[in-house]
Amino acid sequence: MPTPPEVPRRARRTGGASTLPAGCGELGDLVRTYDWARTPLGPIADWPQSLIFAVSTLLLSPVPIVLLWGPDGIMIYNDAYSGFAGGRHPQLLGSKVREGWPEVADFNDHVMRVGLAGGTLSYRDQELTLHRYGRPEPVWMNLDYSPVFGEDGQPAGVIAIVVESTERVLAERRLRASEALFRTLAQGIPHLIWRAAIDGACIWASPQWSAYTGLDDDASLGWGWLEAVHPDDVAGARAAWQEAAASGQLSYEHRLRGGAGRRFRWFQTRAAAVRDGQGRIVEWLGTSTDIDDLRQLQERQQVMVAELQHRTRNLLGVVRAIAKQTMALTGPGELFRERFNDCLSALSRVQGLLSRSDQEPITLRTLIETELAALNAPAAQNRIRIAGPAVRLRKATVQTFALALHELATNALKYGAFTAPQGSLSVTWRICDAAEGRRLVMDWVEEGLVRPSEARDLSARGGYGRELIERALPYALKARTHYALSETALRCTINIPIPEGETTGSPP
Repeated sequence: MPTPPEVPRRARRTGGASTLPAGCGELGDLVRTYDWARTPLGPIADWPQSLIFAVSTLLLSPVPIVLLWGPDGIMIYNDAYSGFAGGRHPQLLGSKVREGWPEVADFNDHVMRVGLAGGTLSYRDQELTLHRYGRPEPVWMNLDYSPVFGEDGQPAGVIAIVVESTERVLAERRLRASEALFRTLAQGIPHLIWRAAIDGACIWASPQWSAYTGLDDDASLGWGWLEAVHPDDVAGARAAWQEAAASGQLSYEHRLRGGAGRRFRWFQTRAAAVRDGQGRIVEWLGTSTDIDDLRQLQERQQVMVAELQHRTRNLLGVVRAIAKQTMALTGPGELFRERFNDCLSALSRVQGLLSRSDQEPITLRTLIETELAALNAPAAQNRIRIAGPAVRLRKATVQTFALALHELATNALKYGAFTAPQGSLSVTWRICDAAEGRRLVMDWVEEGLVRPSEARDLSARGGYGRELIERALPYALKARTHYALSETALRCTINIPIPEGETTGSPP
């Protein structure tokens, strides 16, 4: 590629410096007063008209422009370019481009070769590392290079329009990084994340939305997302969006259908308004969170609270009945306190079993063993026989049944089998099929009794225990009972229905 001849210094124009435009800012003054005689260009009076015209043009331009004149690319630029040059200004003026920007000398060598050969170059967001303030820094620029022709019609220099795009490039990179971070976050959390227009039309949904609902991106956009909403909740969803436009807040609960035939689950949908500089809502960024388990828990808690209230009312009624019956049998005094405390202890034990019944089902064996253990009679344990199949008792059955067992066990300790060395207790139960359905039959049998006259008289005239067995159990549990006492034995049979679905099993 031929190298253009050096521009001669002889005058090729008339007027010299007087032809440069007046004013033109700081650089206009610097160009007119610069000692160009120290450069290959020579004094302004000797500049060719083509150079005068090019310099006049760039000095008047608000766009950053630098002129690289001659083979060495002598630099002449305007005020806008001086801002881009930073700490290199004003030393760049009149310098050779290779020496002015040594860190990008190879890049500018290529520019000069192409430009002086009559070619053009254009770069968008070209990254170069410049030392504008004494330290290297990455810079992005839009660059357009064109040749400038001399008096002989050959390229005599290169004019460059330089527009720095560093701020925009970095902002776009930060935006892309932020978007990538958001998408990573959106894809990594269990919530369904989405963006919506101001009226609720879907703009974007996270992969979790598609994975749960089975709706792809195209099907979810606009109002297509309503296809996943339970039909009974669609009107509420639309109403919530209409209210959000006025209130600037969005929060409501609804059901969403899982894909592939899965059932509807409850979700809580919330969104934050994204606003522009004037405070106007431009879109919504929101999440839909699965709260189905929470709602089921709340419903169970409501049932439990209602059950607790019902059980408490029943318990208070039982306590009042126990107090009344005990007082009638014992009168006020120490005997009343003893009997009443025994009954309250039995109630306390059964309440403890009921409180754990969700984790530890209450079986008839557990109930019997709990009451017999409360007697605190270790010597009697080897005279007790317990046998029967696994039977899980309903909560409604446990309290009344436990009080009956307590009365039987207390009587056995004070007046029955455990008062005689040869006395024994057998508690057995079985499942029977009857015309009205399955029934649980429990036999409480004490043998080897030696009954003092006091105990015989007490049993004969009846007491709270017998009244509970013979009157309360039939009323509360639809039981059939039989209580038979002889001189040497006691047999009590309790026969109660087993509701449909009651858990039973093989003998343990």
